[in-house]
Amino acid sequence: MEGRALRVFVAAWVALGLAGALDHTIAEKVLGHRVDLVLPELRYGYVMFNVNPRIVDVYEYAGADGARHPLADLVPTPAPGYARARVAVDAMLEPLYLREICYRATRSRHEEFDFFVDQYDVDADPRTPAHTTTLHCDLHGLAPR
Repeated sequence: MEGRALRVFVAAWVALGLAGALDHTIAEKVLGHRVDLVLPELRYGYVMFNVNPRIVDVYEYAGADGARHPLADLVPTPAPGYARARVAVDAMLEPLYLREICYRATRSRHEEFDFFVDQYDVDADPRTPAHTTTLHCDLHGLAPR
């Protein structure tokens, strides 16, 4: 009996979560208004679903071989499955984070790198970068190229 009640509770929780997500993402487009979901965590779910980023930065580097690789490959942060996202969030929140990556990478690998920050405008064309910034990383630090 307890196992069945737990399964029903989990199924209801997932269904209500989906209802809240759909209410704040597509209900207004489909129905013309949002549905009043009585539960407060669903009613105020907009905190989670109301804003999606329109400009996305993708961080890559090129070493001596010239091929581009994810910048997350230079970062020893344990982030299995989300290393690229972790680097992007850290770079967005910490202005000096790219300099720290440069400092650590040049000292551990003894080579120079070029860092690429490709900025994608999701509304315009999500497959082609709208703007690319190239930074050179060496023992002297990180500087625009």
